[in-house]
Amino acid sequence: MIENRVEKILIVRLSAIGDVIHSLPTAYALRQKHPNAQIDWLVEEQSYPLVKLNPYLDNVIILPRKRWKKLINKDFIKGVRSFFSFFKKLRAEKYDITLDLQGLFKSAISSFLVNPNLRMGPSDGRELSTLFYQAKIDLPEKKGHRIYKYLHFAGALEAEMNEINYGLKLTPVIKSRVSRLFEENKIDAKNKIVVLNPFTNWESKNWFLESYFKLANELIKKGYYVIFTGSRDDKDAIDSFGAVEQDKYSNLAGKTDLQELAEVYRRAALYIGGDTGPTHLAAAVGIPVIALMGPTDPETNGPFGEGHTVIQDNSLECIRCWDRHCSRNMQCMKSISVEQVLRIAKKKLSD
Repeated sequence: MIENRVEKILIVRLSAIGDVIHSLPTAYALRQKHPNAQIDWLVEEQSYPLVKLNPYLDNVIILPRKRWKKLINKDFIKGVRSFFSFFKKLRAEKYDITLDLQGLFKSAISSFLVNPNLRMGPSDGRELSTLFYQAKIDLPEKKGHRIYKYLHFAGALEAEMNEINYGLKLTPVIKSRVSRLFEENKIDAKNKIVVLNPFTNWESKNWFLESYFKLANELIKKGYYVIFTGSRDDKDAIDSFGAVEQDKYSNLAGKTDLQELAEVYRRAALYIGGDTGPTHLAAAVGIPVIALMGPTDPETNGPFGEGHTVIQDNSLECIRCWDRHCSRNMQCMKSISVEQVLRIAKKKLSD
C-alpha cells in the first residue's frame, strides 16, 4: 500500500508520441488521488509540446538526450558535466516517487539518477530496466489497449482508473495560430475537412501514397476539403499530389508543431491514417478516425474510444506480424482498397 501523504511524484515516459498520448490520462488519475501533490513529467523533446498542454501536471521537464549526444561528440567533458548537472537539479527536488511508465533502460536509469524515495516500474520492463526498480508493478495479463496498461500504473498508487482524461487543453493562443495557418494556406473551412496522414514510422505500416492520393481526389469530388499532415520529411512526397481541384486541399506536412496539429485535427470532421502518433492524437481530441492497420494489433494499438473504425484484413496468415519491414510484399496493406476506405468515410461523414 502507498501512503496517502505523497508530496512529489515524477512520471517518466520519454517517447514515442503515440505512447505518450496513451500515457496522458495517468496524470489526471494521479491528480484526483493526490490533489495537493507536485506531479511532474520527464519527457523527451519531441513529445514535450503535448505533455505541456496537460493542466494536471505542475512541471514538464525535457530530458535533453539529443543535446547531450551532440555535446559529447563535440566536447566530451562538457557533455558529461551537462548530464550530471541535469540530474543533480532533479535530485534536489527530492521526489517521493518516480513512476516509470516506459520500462526501458533509458527511462529506468533516468529514474535511478533522480534518486527518489521509491522507484516504481513495470515488472516486465525490457533492457535490464527492472534492475533499477524498488517496486515492480505487475501489469494485467489479459491483452487490452495500451491506455489501460498505463492507467494501471496510476492504480498502483491507489488512483481510480475509470475515467479517461487526456488533459489536452488547447489554449486561445494555439487556436489563433491555427486560424492564421488556415488563412495563410487559404483553407476552405466552410466544407467538412478530412485529414489524411499518409506516413508512419514503420515502412510496413504505410498504406500506399498513390492510394491516399486517389482517396483524396474522390473526397474532393464529393465536396470535402482535404488536409494532408505529416512531418517535414513527408512534405515533398505529398507535394506530388495531382488534385482534381487545386483549391480543395492543403499540404500542412511540416507546418505545425504537435499543439497546432491537435487543433487542426479538432477542426476536422474525419481523420484517416495508419498506426502512428497523429492517429492517436486525432482520437484523443475526439474526432472519428479510420485506422488502416496491418502488422500491429488494433486491440492494443488501435484508436481508443468509440466512433472509430479499424480496417484490417484478418484473413491473412501474416496479419499482426509486428515486423517493421515487410518480407511478404505488403500484402496486408494491399488488401485495403480505396473503395473500402471511401465507403466507410462517406458513412462517417454523413452521420
